[in-house]
Amino acid sequence: MTFSTKKRPLRFVTAASLFDGHDASINIMRRLLQTSGVEVVHLGHNRSVDEIVRAAVQEDVQGIAVSSYQGGHIEFFHYMTEKLAQQGAGGIKVFGGGGGVIVPDEILELERSGVEK
Repeated sequence: MTFSTKKRPLRFVTAASLFDGHDASINIMRRLLQTSGVEVVHLGHNRSVDEIVRAAVQEDVQGIAVSSYQGGHIEFFHYMTEKLAQQGAGGIKVFGGGGGVIVPDEILELERSGVEK
């Protein structure tokens, strides 16, 4: 299956969050997206919200996928969705994961901040 919009292929920025040296899961996500026909701009690990949002806006992507194993994910993702809105890019979907670090009780709070499942 290939994912695309009518005009162009779907584009994503992928990254691991600031102070996070774990990049195995985001590399797997990147490869899955690429295999599905998604164009991926991969920033690697230890990336700040500002770096991720800047790349997403510059690259005109439809989505951002970030892994976060360092804690502080609620604040990190909330700041990201706020920053996207400030840049006029609130339509960019944000997807976040963190293995067992993001616990079920926090999922609803992340969704309220605009983070997708």
